[in-house]
Amino acid sequence: MIVHQSSRKESKCETMATDDFISNLPDEVLATIISGLPAIEAIRTTILSKRLKDVWRNVSRLDFDPKGVKKLFPAPNRRRSTVPVILFGSNVCHDEGDDIDDTDPREEISRVVKNIDNVLLSHERNLISCRIVHLSNSYRSGDVEKWIKYLTSEKKVQELAFLCDDFQHEFYPVSLFGWGLNLPSGIFSCRTLQSLEFTNYGIRFHRPFHHCHNLKTLKLYYCDISSETLEAIVSSCDFMEHLSVCSSTSSLKQVRIFSQTVKTVELESLDLEGIYLSTQSLGALVLHSMKFPAKSLVIHAPNLRVFTATRKPITKNPYNFTRPSKQTKIAEILEYCTHLLKPVNYKASDPMEDPNLFKNLRELTIDLDLNDRREMLILCIVLQRCLSLHQLEINIEESRSEIEEATRDYSSVNSRLPYPETKLWEQRELCDCITFTLRQVSIKGFNGKDGEMEFPRHLITKGAKLERLEIWCNHDWSSEGGKATLGLLSLPRSSIDVSILLKPPPNLLVVLEDGSQP
Repeated sequence: MIVHQSSRKESKCETMATDDFISNLPDEVLATIISGLPAIEAIRTTILSKRLKDVWRNVSRLDFDPKGVKKLFPAPNRRRSTVPVILFGSNVCHDEGDDIDDTDPREEISRVVKNIDNVLLSHERNLISCRIVHLSNSYRSGDVEKWIKYLTSEKKVQELAFLCDDFQHEFYPVSLFGWGLNLPSGIFSCRTLQSLEFTNYGIRFHRPFHHCHNLKTLKLYYCDISSETLEAIVSSCDFMEHLSVCSSTSSLKQVRIFSQTVKTVELESLDLEGIYLSTQSLGALVLHSMKFPAKSLVIHAPNLRVFTATRKPITKNPYNFTRPSKQTKIAEILEYCTHLLKPVNYKASDPMEDPNLFKNLRELTIDLDLNDRREMLILCIVLQRCLSLHQLEINIEESRSEIEEATRDYSSVNSRLPYPETKLWEQRELCDCITFTLRQVSIKGFNGKDGEMEFPRHLITKGAKLERLEIWCNHDWSSEGGKATLGLLSLPRSSIDVSILLKPPPNLLVVLEDGSQP
């Protein structure tokens, strides 16, 4: 009997070992899996098994990134060597030995780019997305225009992205920004095209965007574009919902958006003279590493739900347009958004100006120094304006030295407060959102200093609806700060559902022990 059971187990194991589960998957599932690979790797799967021979022809996404062949280059200490080179053919992708001069990798990159035509012609279904990374000669030769026309007309592509890669390589320096996007009028008016992304281009004209009635998303990274051209493009796209602009040149003086459809605006690493937004539909505004006069930020967005303003760029910025020391401080932006620096009886002269931008806000992410008295007062007034806030994230940024803090004049703010400064967070009626609506709070860069402790202490004792409080401690967390932070756990909690999570730095044991090493 025992032998019989053992035989059954061995037979089952042999069956599991011999079954090829991947080959038994439907073609649609295999195509979906392979769609997540770069185009080069997707085509390479044809050599893995006969079952995968033609699956790549039905993938829904193609990503042509020539940088994928860099790993095939010889080592730097070897001038020439034989390496496998992937050639795109009409039937199969195969390896072929080739001598490559590692002093000029542009030749190999150009070879891959030239085979894009073969891949597109061999591909058999419509595309959801296509991304092409190319050199400037592809634009000068007309390849970019040809690819756009083929992808929009034959492949019915929905998401399209182009990146001119020359400027990223030290072996082929060109001007800071790429080549002018001088394309035919209305070339992007395809009915299926919903998303466009351009990186390192000069966009001098808005003609290519004429009649783009279905375009919903436009992303411009490191592009040379003027204020007038950007405004004309947004006006030409009747149903645009998402706009992202990152690291433009000095040609972009202002960002002016007058639209009833735009829902999300993301601006990063821009040096501007002003920002003017008027859209009833705007639901999310994101400002990263911006430089502009705070008083020139005019927003009319009564339905704003998400507001993010930080001084740390999200994308990698190789040009460092706006260094942190020159960026607009988030506290200044908040001062003008809440009309804190304007007279008590102030009436907006600009009809665009919203009297309470934060009235319907649900999510707020900002950089503030909770050790700075002025910025703490600004935070209180901002929360007073928020009537429906659910999520709050604060990245603590120490903005001034102790000498600057001691000599700073707070009279302009203190004169507006009907209570002593030391009782700021004790005035429960000032911030109704803390009592009635706030659900999640995250504080990052926490050191446990006295100024920082006041706010989370108030949240714990007054936040009746609070569900989650995260405190991310800074890397230079002191022993005193650690003890004070741990003391938050023993405070009486207004909400019975709140969970307090302390995220200690990696050196927690070193900090808390008396000089002992872990």
